[in-house]
Amino acid sequence: MKTMNRLALTVATLGLAAGCATTGGASGTRVKTNELTGAWTSAVCESMPNPDGSKTYFKRNFQLTEKDWSLKFETFGDEGCTARLFTARFEGPYTLLKDSEKVEGATEGNFGFARHYMTAHVQPVADWFQGAKCGTGAWKVGEEQETSTTGCVFLRPVTACGTDHDIVKVQGNQLFFGKRPADGDMCTPDKRPTALTPVAVVRG
Repeated sequence: MKTMNRLALTVATLGLAAGCATTGGASGTRVKTNELTGAWTSAVCESMPNPDGSKTYFKRNFQLTEKDWSLKFETFGDEGCTARLFTARFEGPYTLLKDSEKVEGATEGNFGFARHYMTAHVQPVADWFQGAKCGTGAWKVGEEQETSTTGCVFLRPVTACGTDHDIVKVQGNQLFFGKRPADGDMCTPDKRPTALTPVAVVRG
């Protein structure tokens, strides 16, 4: 139960909410869509502190074109990122808007998740997803299931949050996204981050 509570806090903190955004983008922004195109991955096993003093370990894998993006977010039970717990996968369109007035070198962007999917890698997580009524089928270890319409734990249905309001900055082969607020909610423009994440993903 302690592990499940920690994972729930992780999902809430990361704000794995989903929605839709229009494609395209403003011209003249510091960050260009062609700069984002490609694969961006965690260079190391990343971690974040939980309120109970423990840590959550994870890896991020982004795939971006000039119009769409996808994210595979894997959580692990160890600091070496070898024991997978669950994978969340998202995909949808994005658009760059204007340069950030609060974060130097960053550009505001709206990132939408048209669809999202979850995979449980251990039975306790599969049972957790089943009890939370994630998806529409029975949960089995290692089998991905779409959760776009139902949501999953703290992951909202795609209809519940229209847009993830974020910022991005490219620095060499590094891509930084915005640091999410404590509640993970970036569904409205006033929730757009005012700082970057301390750890970047790197171009693959």
